[in-house]
Amino acid sequence: MDIITLKSAPKVPVPFDARIMHSDGPIEVIHILLQPGEGVPPHDNPFDVLFYVLEGRGELTIENQVRQVATDSLIAIPTGTQRGWQNTSTAPVRLLVVKLLHQSS
Repeated sequence: MDIITLKSAPKVPVPFDARIMHSDGPIEVIHILLQPGEGVPPHDNPFDVLFYVLEGRGELTIENQVRQVATDSLIAIPTGTQRGWQNTSTAPVRLLVVKLLHQSS
């Protein structure tokens, strides 16, 4: 059994704090910390994604539709859907991102 702490998790090379908490097989779990004013630019990926807001609130843009999202919210985003985050509040936003990677046959 492995126990990964946030401090020991490998960083993702992006301009905000993102750390790989788990990456094995079809599942990857990333912790994202967005300080006030920080964001994740709109993008899509070839896999499904679940976002769980651990703390804070911000704006999630899904296919040009902006939604306000707060603590204890889960958002499911299907493969190929444009999405982006923006912390518009005065406090940090912490997100847990679960990537459901598709296995090649």
